Amino acid sequence: MEAIEILKNNELFKGFGFNELEALSGFARQKIIAKNVFIIKEGERTHEMFLIMEGIVDVMLNNQDGDELILSTLQAGDIFGELSLLDDKPRSANVIAREECKLLVIHKSDFFEFLNKNSNAAVQIIKYLCEKLRSTNNIAYSYALMDVYERLIKYLFSVAEPMADGKFIISSALTHKEIALKICTGREVVTRMLKRLEKDNYLTIENKTIFINKELPSSL
Repeated sequence: MEAIEILKNNELFKGFGFNELEALSGFARQKIIAKNVFIIKEGERTHEMFLIMEGIVDVMLNNQDGDELILSTLQAGDIFGELSLLDDKPRSANVIAREECKLLVIHKSDFFEFLNKNSNAAVQIIKYLCEKLRSTNNIAYSYALMDVYERLIKYLFSVAEPMADGKFIISSALTHKEIALKICTGREVVTRMLKRLEKDNYLTIENKTIFINKELPSSL
């Protein structure tokens, strides 16, 4: 996918005009990142934002005990690193390439020069930040009210696809650790809950593919 197409389809730039997108693509540069390489490290001061042209990355945090929490998994068309670029604060999370990635990189000095010359683009950035804040508030609200099992159900259905027979399938080979990181709990807790659901025939797990056979219970 070409640079201008990546920009046009991203939520940060959705209100930009063609000329603005063309100007952005003119100073953006492409970069290849190998699998398992840190693209951003929490706490560092760097001055780029990144758009994913190809590949997948994990946005992660580590607690004081060294446990990892996956905040989000991003893929082609997604953006990251924009907040530190805009507010000049240290990076708030780690970003790691899950596979080889092709990135579009925009440096702060180029972007701010561009905003100074394009008032419409600056307004669109403000709108984007407002939407980002609303989304963050909704996530925090959900996690405050839901217990671990409720978070598990919500996550399973967020990655599941419907089948013709009314069941749902999760074809991506998720490990129990990956699920645990997504819902902020321990791997043992996830293993215990999945085994219980499988035993009661709510789930069928075959070769790391998860089938949701019927409506999941409201509690375990």
